[in-house]
Amino acid sequence: MKNLENEVVSILPQKKNKSRYTIKLKSGKIIGLSENNLISYNISVGQKISSNMLSKIDNDERLQSIKFKALNYLSYRARSKKEVNISLLKKGFHQDDIDKVLEELVAKGYLDDESFAKTYARYLIKIKRLGRIAVKNRFFVHNINQEVLNPILDKLYDKYPPDLLISEIVKKKKYPKDYDIINDKKLINHLKRKGFSWSEISTYSNHW
Repeated sequence: MKNLENEVVSILPQKKNKSRYTIKLKSGKIIGLSENNLISYNISVGQKISSNMLSKIDNDERLQSIKFKALNYLSYRARSKKEVNISLLKKGFHQDDIDKVLEELVAKGYLDDESFAKTYARYLIKIKRLGRIAVKNRFFVHNINQEVLNPILDKLYDKYPPDLLISEIVKKKKYPKDYDIINDKKLINHLKRKGFSWSEISTYSNHW
């Protein structure tokens, strides 16, 4: 009787998404199915679907939905694995399912914490002109391994040394290039908020 109730009576493309299909069973149960899974499971009208297959389909559809949300989130910019994980949790997905999807995305190269760290760190240092302290604070929520992050920061600060970054900040504020910042508490506090240490600030000042 169960097999009869699980017999497929219709397969129709969904109006709002032609790559998804609505499968109706004789029992009245409705299943939403992606085109990939429709082909993969070779489902056709008159086919009797076992309870085991229904369970597998449900699992595949759930994971595919999570993957779609993750890829959509990644389409805007590079993101860390931790960032994607938090976003998916907020959407109500279970951690076990999220872990499976993230593992697949990492394996396929869609998620790469090292690549993300390089891109994000370059933006924070070159564009935002932040010192190491502020950059590390920005990375805290991303849970990037320090053994991965530190060499990236070292290379970037070799290319964009604190002296150069501070000089660009001073120039942007329309101070003369040889302006003595050491007695300007407001500017010093601004540089500290930008993540530069007192040692870096005083070293820059001593150059003039």
